[in-house]
Amino acid sequence: TLAPYAKTNECMVRATAKAETREKAEEMLRPLMDEVKEILGDVVYGVDVNSIEEVVSGLLSERGLTLSAAESGTGGLIAKRMTDLAGASQVFRGGVVCYTNDVKAGVLGVDRALLEEYGAVSEPVARAMAEGCRKICGSDLAVSVTGVAGPDSDERGTPVGTVYIALAWEKETICRQLSCGKGRGRDRVRTAAAQNAFDMIRRRLLGLAM
Repeated sequence: TLAPYAKTNECMVRATAKAETREKAEEMLRPLMDEVKEILGDVVYGVDVNSIEEVVSGLLSERGLTLSAAESGTGGLIAKRMTDLAGASQVFRGGVVCYTNDVKAGVLGVDRALLEEYGAVSEPVARAMAEGCRKICGSDLAVSVTGVAGPDSDERGTPVGTVYIALAWEKETICRQLSCGKGRGRDRVRTAAAQNAFDMIRRRLLGLAM
């Protein structure tokens, strides 16, 4: 399964083979799968896995790390997808759905000066959300999402589909701006944002370029 690009969700490549036994079919497929993975590189996040959050949960567990999430644009979707997994409590500390600036400031500790100067949908605010969430949840990593899901732009005229995703850990906080596509609908913008958030976490845990 392939990791998402900024304007898409995820896609799946299916390979099939027919043989007398399952073992023989898998043997036939192995060189093909190796070739596909070599061609596509690190956008392949798994083989025979159900979801990218399953991969992220496994990586967190292997490394003895925990995650939390501060969500504005995704409205709790990241937390839902993590807690849908069995054993999520071992790696997911919790999350904050912070749709208003009052919650961003009052709960996560985002400086109101940042909110006033840059707006809620901005890199400085996304960074502050992730860092605040990591602190209050006591997690090793924290991801934040703030964006405009539509159907209208925000009060500053930020285009629909604009999303900022930040990832904070002990020594650093990184942030990426994405364009998840105008006219795709709120659900699709949120899904694309969550997919990309999970991929950022995956890449950080594997030491891949982000």
